[in-house]
Formats: sequence, C-alpha cells, structure tokens
Amino acid sequence: MTIVRAIALLIFCAAPVVLVRAQNPVAVVARAGTVQGTTENSDAFIWRIFTEFVAPVSSSKPSPVVFETWASDRDTFSLNPHWPELGKPLDLHPSVLQLVKRLDLTLSEVHVRTETIDEPCKPPDGAAAGAFPTSGTPTPCIAEQVARNRPQFDYIVNNKLNTRAGLAAAFAKSFKVDMPLKSIAIKGDWIPLLSLMQWIPGLGDLNNIRKLYYTVTVKNIEYALVAMHVSSRQNPNWVWGTFEHQLNPGRCDYIGCFDSFGAAVPDVAPNRKAFNTPYGPCLKTQRLKDLMIKAHLSPVWENYCLKSTQVDFTAKDGTPYALGNSVVEGIVGNGTVAASSCISCHAYASFGSNGQPTDAARRMLPFNPTGNIIPGVLNGSQQFHFMWGVLQAP
Repeated sequence: MTIVRAIALLIFCAAPVVLVRAQNPVAVVARAGTVQGTTENSDAFIWRIFTEFVAPVSSSKPSPVVFETWASDRDTFSLNPHWPELGKPLDLHPSVLQLVKRLDLTLSEVHVRTETIDEPCKPPDGAAAGAFPTSGTPTPCIAEQVARNRPQFDYIVNNKLNTRAGLAAAFAKSFKVDMPLKSIAIKGDWIPLLSLMQWIPGLGDLNNIRKLYYTVTVKNIEYALVAMHVSSRQNPNWVWGTFEHQLNPGRCDYIGCFDSFGAAVPDVAPNRKAFNTPYGPCLKTQRLKDLMIKAHLSPVWENYCLKSTQVDFTAKDGTPYALGNSVVEGIVGNGTVAASSCISCHAYASFGSNGQPTDAARRMLPFNPTGNIIPGVLNGSQQFHFMWGVLQAP
C-alpha cells in the first residue's frame, strides 16, 4: 500500500497558527456553540454521542465498545467495501497527519513511497514537544485508528463514492456529497502499554494502566487509548470535539481546557510556567455521570476529558477559531497545539474530474489552513463533505 492511500486515512488534521491573548489575535480558542436540531450546546452534544459510541456492545462486559465495530477507511475505500465482522481487531497504523507533513508536494503528483501504513509503530516526529520518549525496548511509539459509523459507511458505498471511478462519475453529474446527519467519524491515538510507562513512569505497572485506560490488543501488543478526535455531521460544518486522557502531560498547555457540560471545573487555564506537567483529574459533573451510568460505561471512561468543541471556522469578528490536542497535533502531528482547525483543513477535502483531489486542494494539507476557505482553491472540485478519506479511493 502506498503513502497515497496512507494519506487518505486522515480524519482530522492540524492547522497551526499563532495564538495570542491580546488585541487582534491571530486565532481564538473554540468554545461550545449551537448544534442544529438539538437544545444542547456542542459540549453536551459531543459528550452524549461519546457515551453512546464508547458504550459496551454487551452490557455484561466492558469491551468491545461500539466504535470498535465501525468500519476503518480500509474497509470503506476499497474495490470490495465491507462492514467489519464483530471481533475484528482495530486497524492501527502510523499517524497519517505525520505522513502528510513529510510529503514533497512541489511535485504534480505524489510519488510512490516505500513507507506504508503497515510499517512498524515508530516514535512520533514531534516527540520532543510532548517530552515523549524515543528510545528503549520496545521502541516507544504512538499508533492511530480511524473509524466511520454505519450511516457514513453506507452513504459512501451506496453512492459509489468509495472508488476513483465512482467519484469521477459523481463529478460528471455534479453530485453534491452530503453525509447523513447521523454520520460520525473518529480518530484515536493509542500507545503500547510499555511505551506509556516510559512516558508516564508514575503509572507503575501494567495492571494499574488497565484500571485507568481503555485498552485493546492488536497483533499481540496491548495499547492504551490516550487521545481521540470526534466529528459529527449534525451541523453543516460538522460538530468537532477532542478528548485527552487526564494523565496526558500538558493536556491543557497552550490553549487551556474548556468543557461547559461534563467538567466540574469548566475552564482550566494553561500552565504558562512549565510545559508537559500534570493538570490533575477532570472531575465529572453529575449530569455526565448519569449519562455514563445509563450507557453502562466502564469506570475507565471517567478518566477521559473533553478539551473543547468547535462548530465554525471563525468567531463573529472573523478571527479564526483554534482547537488542538496535545497528542494528535502536538506530539504525533508535530504541529502547533495552540492553533489547529479541523474545520478549515477538512473543508478542502474534495475530488476533481478524475476522482482524485486536485493539486490545489491536496497542497493545502501540509500548509495548515485556518479560518474561512481560500477562494479559488476548490475551483474544479466537488467537496467531499469534510472527509479526507476520499484520498484513499482505489
């Protein structure tokens, strides 16, 4: 599998700019906003759907959970797409955002690279930013998972948008891609347990990690979930949220943490004196605890914190909104946590007459767009409704 297919696994990508808390800021931190068709703000909405997709498939045991049953991009963008069988291991691979940032997009086409999504888990490019270890036995690493729920999978496959030929046909008839309201996509970052103990020595032993983290075993290696991005089609620009485990060093660095629904302390200011230090537990409100109990969640999920949510490109005055994750953007993506915009990056997800993104659209990926769409970039393109998985179409 080539790096071209690897790029397409990208669900969320960072968009670094400089965040300043002064007059005329370059970007401001995204906060909870309106979610169409509900009375909830985006914090409450994202928490509710979170409790639904991390709920156990069977109420009698804590795993697998619902999102483990969803389709990977490899399941979706294929000549023979298929909904995965229950019990199929997660499709873990190197970070696609990290691969995207390595590309030489001065070429008219992305050439075949030897690097594939099946390569061994390696240290992330931005390890230094998060004080993440890069040596030891086994070699410390962070793996990524991408999944799409059934409404999104069915829409892509039923409309023949899973191949370049199908996309070219859709372009020819000016088909407007508009995912169903129930569509949800996630990206999770996972660390092998032994690597996690290197990063956070205070965890002590493997059994303690299993009490504090949600874990899965893939190819005889046990991984712990440390971060997750979530997007829901509920809004025209989708509803975006990002989660971090409460023990992630520096999880509120640079931009702080803001959760108006689930956190007992809704606003946590960033530590301006020392980076990559603990922020302590994100204690939950009773209303969130009630949702978790209703969904029969394992207690480990109380250790995950909503950093904030995003529902639009900019603030009312036109200042770009920013939302970044210390692991997804900071360590793995080697980007700027202080100013990332999934909405702006994913707005360029598109395809041209040949069923592939145009050079102009593809070139936006490593250059980290923020704010509103740049006029002209999408000329000759049909948008793929904020989903960069289109790049993977065979």
